[in-house]
Amino acid sequence: MIKQKIRSICLATLIILAGLLFTGCSAWDRKPFYEADISGTRIDSIQISRYESVLFEMNPFALHSGIEPYIDEFSFFLGEGIDDPEHVEQLYNYVTDPLLNELYYDAREKWPDLKNLEESLTRAFRFHKYHFPESETPRVYTYISGIDHQMPVIHSEGHLIIALDTYLGSDNPHYEKLGIPRYKTRWMRPERIPADVMQVMAEEKLALIDSRPETLLEHMIHEGKRLFFLDCMLPGTPDSLKIKYTAANQQWMENNQGRAWTYKLDNELLFSSDFAAIQKFIREAPFTAPFSEHSAPRTGVWLGWQIVREYMRRNQEVRLQELLHETDARKILNEARFRPD
Repeated sequence: MIKQKIRSICLATLIILAGLLFTGCSAWDRKPFYEADISGTRIDSIQISRYESVLFEMNPFALHSGIEPYIDEFSFFLGEGIDDPEHVEQLYNYVTDPLLNELYYDAREKWPDLKNLEESLTRAFRFHKYHFPESETPRVYTYISGIDHQMPVIHSEGHLIIALDTYLGSDNPHYEKLGIPRYKTRWMRPERIPADVMQVMAEEKLALIDSRPETLLEHMIHEGKRLFFLDCMLPGTPDSLKIKYTAANQQWMENNQGRAWTYKLDNELLFSSDFAAIQKFIREAPFTAPFSEHSAPRTGVWLGWQIVREYMRRNQEVRLQELLHETDARKILNEARFRPD
């Protein structure tokens, strides 16, 4: 009898443990609410055209004949051709520039091929197609920009251009020589490219839809929409990479989210249109000026992101397009019922 009871207890315990394990696995596998099912969404796989490889591997003294076979592929860069002597001279100066050549060889070493980037962008643009069915997937190119870190990605007329020399890794010596701040060079690395691409797509849509933000709250919600757009296009990407936070930044923000929110309320900043005050909480910087030098930067952006996330979590029938078109920042805040700890 005792042995039978022991066996029954052991069996019950195993069933409970199995149930807990199954529940735990289900929780681990659960997708975030903003991740769409793209199993039925198809686009042509993105094939990146490497403009830099064509130019810098070419004989600089035979540019006219060398570029001829590529005029159609790279018409976005070349226009209708290079019959103009001034155009040929500009290309010659470009491909013989010592710095640009160094940057090209650094890029070639960093990316012997772009297969992983092509796969990442194809997946991101499948999500983009799901949310914006009428959109066309752009043609994608890479080039050497001379480290144009202000505009590392450009989208124009259905063409997406990525400056590979702005993603050589944070320790690339050329960045330090140019005096680019460390808090910026930290993110000039390959894994940031998909986020920058989708950020450009988000900004383009918001520029067409959203009115120019004036108050701090409007800026926060505007930035929150942009980052929620990245949530939808790049599910699985760490939050830190999307907002450009170090592990220390993110830990500080999670520990001090309530404090950062209360500061804005207590100082009546949410509805302030004081540009200088707003920039302290929105602009890219090493930290948020009203707090300590150990604080996370762009606390207003983080908070706006969490407000938009909470609004969308509570209103899951609202589509991404509808979120972008919602210009009432107060409505989003009120319906989010945002109450940070």
